[in-house]
Amino acid sequence: MGAKASKPAQSATRKFPTRAPGSAAPTPPPPYVRTRPAAQRSSEPKASFAKDDAIKADSVDPDPNPTINAAFSQRLKQMGVATPNPTLSNSSTASPYPVFPDQGPQGSNFPSPAQNPTLGALEARQRLQERAQLEFENTNQGREFLDVATLRQVLVMQARGTPAADIEKTYRLKSGVVKRIGPRGVTSL
Repeated sequence: MGAKASKPAQSATRKFPTRAPGSAAPTPPPPYVRTRPAAQRSSEPKASFAKDDAIKADSVDPDPNPTINAAFSQRLKQMGVATPNPTLSNSSTASPYPVFPDQGPQGSNFPSPAQNPTLGALEARQRLQERAQLEFENTNQGREFLDVATLRQVLVMQARGTPAADIEKTYRLKSGVVKRIGPRGVTSL
């Protein structure tokens, strides 16, 4: 019943406004409006760019705070900037006691390198880099650090069955370098 009852309402024709869009209905002026003579118009106050006592009195705060005075402001300046309380977060870098510039640092906010795995890895890489640089400068001794092309050639020779001692002699490597790469078949090309 509900679906059939609403059908006549949908089929009813809509009535649209007859006036053009954007045009407003004219409003007649009220009959009681009188025009003033020119003499009365000039007596109204006009805008002024000068401040008189009434304007200055209006701009003053009518309820000043009695606690603020010159002595109070001076004491605030002497106290200086407030230090925030440290948070109770594990990631907070705020110290529980303020450190003043004249006292010097009481300790480092950073963990020691021995306890930081990232810094330990960077230090190990730096040591290896220094060793590789010394090996590169001193070509009289056998090599321990290999570039990618030499490593590939060593792996090819190892896959062909060449003994480790012969590979080390051919590429002037320190003894044991080929053994550290791994036995034959562990790595492949």
